[in-house]
Amino acid sequence: MTSNPAQPGPAAPDRSGQQPSRDSEVKAAKVGYLGVIVLGPVIPLAIYAVGARRSPFLRQHAAAAVNLSVTCLLYGLCCAIVGGLLALDIVPFGLVIGILLGLALWLTMLRYLIRGVGAAHRGEQDEIPRWLSAKVVR
Repeated sequence: MTSNPAQPGPAAPDRSGQQPSRDSEVKAAKVGYLGVIVLGPVIPLAIYAVGARRSPFLRQHAAAAVNLSVTCLLYGLCCAIVGGLLALDIVPFGLVIGILLGLALWLTMLRYLIRGVGAAHRGEQDEIPRWLSAKVVR
């Protein structure tokens, strides 16, 4: 019996040994990561609420997206505070520093969101550094 190379094999297990059982779980995990760009933690939090009990794979990815978005939201607030405090002394300097810090934060978050989408597509779990993602949701 020969195998057909056109048909995909079973999904690869992630680091915790869990396998995504359906393509819908993988798609939902991807939407959770990409939804952070549009609405922040709202979309991955909704996915977490709906799919956390049904699938450990979906729970892990939705929790990672929620944790990353909430942490970056708090870091963004800190960037605004630093920029505002610096603007009290020299307005252009405060604006430039605040905008540069916010841009660096956004690009870093975008990098890890894209890595998360790739890991979800492969059926794996992506590790986000602890300094960037506090454990708000487990």
